[in-house]
Amino acid sequence: MSRGPALLLSFAWAVPLEKDEAARIFDDGASRGLLAPLSGALHDEWTAAERFLATYSEEPDRRLLCAPGDGEALSIAVGPHPLPCRTVVTWHPAYHAMTFVFTTTVRAPERDAPAADVDLAIALLQSLQGRTALGDQGLYGCYRGEKQPSLLAAVTKAFDELTTSCETDGLRRKGWCVELRGYDGRPPAPVVAADPRPYYGLATSDEGWRFVPREVARDALGPSWGTRSFVAAYAMATGIVCLNSKDDEYIDHQRELAVRRFGEPEPYFGIDSSVAGLDHGMLFVLERVLIRMALADQWLRRAQRAHAEGGDPASRTRLLRGSLDDILEMLNSVLPAEVDSLERRLVTSMGVERIIRQLDRQAQAMDEETRYSYENTVSARVTRLTRVTVLLTVVTIVLGVLQVLVSM
Repeated sequence: MSRGPALLLSFAWAVPLEKDEAARIFDDGASRGLLAPLSGALHDEWTAAERFLATYSEEPDRRLLCAPGDGEALSIAVGPHPLPCRTVVTWHPAYHAMTFVFTTTVRAPERDAPAADVDLAIALLQSLQGRTALGDQGLYGCYRGEKQPSLLAAVTKAFDELTTSCETDGLRRKGWCVELRGYDGRPPAPVVAADPRPYYGLATSDEGWRFVPREVARDALGPSWGTRSFVAAYAMATGIVCLNSKDDEYIDHQRELAVRRFGEPEPYFGIDSSVAGLDHGMLFVLERVLIRMALADQWLRRAQRAHAEGGDPASRTRLLRGSLDDILEMLNSVLPAEVDSLERRLVTSMGVERIIRQLDRQAQAMDEETRYSYENTVSARVTRLTRVTVLLTVVTIVLGVLQVLVSM
């Protein structure tokens, strides 16, 4: 491989979506020229990674966000310098959710400045979270060629136009995957151990990473994950930071082994994608964890709305309990063993287990409310029945007395 090191960034959002809503959005997006099928190297790489690493009961439908006519719908401007970017929109029928993934390769204009790519990547992360730029030399997002004050504003315009046919929860749950791609096959752990600060900065979007004590950065990153000597990934509250130094020796060995044992090479091992996290399945893990968090958010809002609206507590609780059980079932679904261990780390670092526990307590409280309401209803009915019984008894006695008096 002749390419030099690269810094790749994927920023993702997850949005709950019903099947009919997804059909309207994707059909309408295709008819208006806003969505196109993945093609070329992007399609081949994504397909190879997904077929090798992921198992779905229903295959995701992935599309590329585009502008009617030629050109990208979304773009990045660093002063007068453009950055390449692409946006992949995916409907996940197995999870009833959509993901919106914005990807770019970070190349700072000041190539001779130390860690310039790291600083630009952090600026991109902050812009994707809504930080606005001032002045012509700042960092801007563009949608259909129109400059926006931040990348988040540009992405939101694209999302809103794409979803005009449906009311969604919007871009609420987000996370990112940063991949530092090298080609020398060297273990990355010693590099991180020597100076963890830039990786901490990429994990937290902290532009002041140079002034963070090394031990603080090291503790924040925690232990790395990886099943290859040339890979180290760090699961953080915001997503994943990965160092990937896959080299020719590994690719050639895996290709030869696949041909010898299965008669043909496995395309996945030759992936050299410009999409952060596509290699080793890290982007798929991030999508799944964000989907759970988005579904949990939706569940809580529905529970609060159902509680405010009243109605039959028992049927209301059955409906909400069923939707929570779907989230818990997804939490227990299994990826390939080596990827599943990373997902479990990310579930913990992003606080999914804590959210699920909170939702479970909310469901238990609703169960208690339902039981209390049921007991009150039964008690009221018993009281009314007792009153009616007493009244009937009194009437019977009075009628009996009258009958005696009449007969005298």
